[in-house]
Amino acid sequence: MPSYQTARQVATNSLSKIGAFPSSQSQPDVRELKIAMQWLEMVLNNQSGIRPTAGFWNTIEIPIETGIGDYELEDYIGDSGAQHVFSVSLVTILGNVEPLEIMSEKNTAFKNLKDTGTPNCAAITKDVKPVLKVYPTPTSSDEEAGTVIRIRFQSFHASIDSEGTNDTEIMLRPSWYLWLAYRLAYEIGGGPVRRLPDNELTRIKTDFMMMETQLYARDGQYNASEPPRTQPVEGSMY
Repeated sequence: MPSYQTARQVATNSLSKIGAFPSSQSQPDVRELKIAMQWLEMVLNNQSGIRPTAGFWNTIEIPIETGIGDYELEDYIGDSGAQHVFSVSLVTILGNVEPLEIMSEKNTAFKNLKDTGTPNCAAITKDVKPVLKVYPTPTSSDEEAGTVIRIRFQSFHASIDSEGTNDTEIMLRPSWYLWLAYRLAYEIGGGPVRRLPDNELTRIKTDFMMMETQLYARDGQYNASEPPRTQPVEGSMY
């Protein structure tokens, strides 16, 4: 099986990439390692914010409560929080699944908050701590029936301890480790740890852009019964 890397290992690889951890040293500089790990968490959460990324996907179920239409996701999801919500469904005690329409948050202004009944649509706020809103407001019959709200979502990355006391396992497939080492090297090589020449930064950027494009096109896509929907080509969102 592959070696699953930790935040410290990824940060160390990136420091090595920009020449901040030469082979003549037994370990990286403590201050530079701390900076690299702080940037690593920002890089991972930025990536989670702009693209669906395997390793950040989760599913939870929230028991419906009588008269409660708003559910603060932080109360159910945990420390990693919620970045995107992909789907919201009602699941009965018999296992029957009824998808809810996810509407734009701005359209909630047109909902009658006094309406009650089995929810048929939902919205997720864009607050720092997102709130799931379901409409109409559930009734006692929904709660007594044992109905739950199933949410499939993408999280942020778990907090990375930059002090290195509790090393954090990276929530990415091993196929992404090389990309992550280059992506972080690009950020910390632009000033936070070292200031690399522009041509070297451009080369690192070109490399991680190509890796990212190929990974999104191919990584894990062969698990499905149909071929990948995109071909790896040069270019990225960056």
